Amino acid sequence: KQWYQRRVRVMTNTSHVTILEEVCPRCRTSNLQNKTQRLLVNECGHELCEKCVEHLYIRGSAPCSTCKMPLKKSGFRQKRFEDYTVEREVDIRKRVLKDYNKVESDFETLREYNDYLEEVEDIVFNLTNNIDIEETKTRIDIYRKENFKSIQKNRVAQNKQEAYLKEKRLAEAKEAEERRAHEKECEMAEEMEREERRKKLLDQIANSDRPADEILLLHQEEQRTLASKSLLNNGFAVNMIMKGAKPSSTKIYTYKYEDPVGDNFGPKSDEVRLERFAEAVTCLSKVALSSGFEKMYAVQRPIDDAYSGLFLFK
Repeated sequence: KQWYQRRVRVMTNTSHVTILEEVCPRCRTSNLQNKTQRLLVNECGHELCEKCVEHLYIRGSAPCSTCKMPLKKSGFRQKRFEDYTVEREVDIRKRVLKDYNKVESDFETLREYNDYLEEVEDIVFNLTNNIDIEETKTRIDIYRKENFKSIQKNRVAQNKQEAYLKEKRLAEAKEAEERRAHEKECEMAEEMEREERRKKLLDQIANSDRPADEILLLHQEEQRTLASKSLLNNGFAVNMIMKGAKPSSTKIYTYKYEDPVGDNFGPKSDEVRLERFAEAVTCLSKVALSSGFEKMYAVQRPIDDAYSGLFLFK
């Protein structure tokens, strides 16, 4: 492994850059020599460059040049992980989970589900580390025959779930694209309006008899008015338009405080004499008193909490 994959330290004008050099184990071609080279892997996890795959697997199938495992040309793909053992484990896990696709709702107890997951991990571990390969494959075949109907049922359910998630992702991407297009149109419209107002201002200064300072003041006032309207529109109306709804007129209601209704299962605050507790509160600042704060507020809540629930089990 160390022969055909190592890290190379490259000097640049400003700093050192570490580059992962990947070398094909068969033809010894490096990605530093050929920048377009890609290493492909199959189910065994060993790597080959694209040219070697085309040459060795011209008939469609051949043994791996490293481990001699029979492979098909259609099974090669671009590698995703640096460590080939991780790559192999991911592929094995995908193949195993196509058959072992039960979910928690298929079991009566949580212990049975955990035992099932433990069995799946044992199978993946054995196949990844070449432990009892034939026995493990026989075990999978027996399970596949005994649970054929449930496997097919769960596959259909998984396909429906994947189709739903794919459709949802496409809808979200489409909505995001429409939002970006709408924002771009709004920016272009605002830019055109700013250009028109600029031309109008220059025409007024050039052709009007009024002083330029007065015209500039009126223009600034108009700008402030338009900016405030734009903030209101962006806060509510534009958001509703993006969701496909028309902005409606919103009524403003005056807030009216109402005392909370509920039973604390204990003495009420008006039934307890709080004055003697409030006498202990002496460190009130003028700022607190000017805001409407009273001594009673400092003791009413802890007293209510202390008496709450005293009558619950009487």
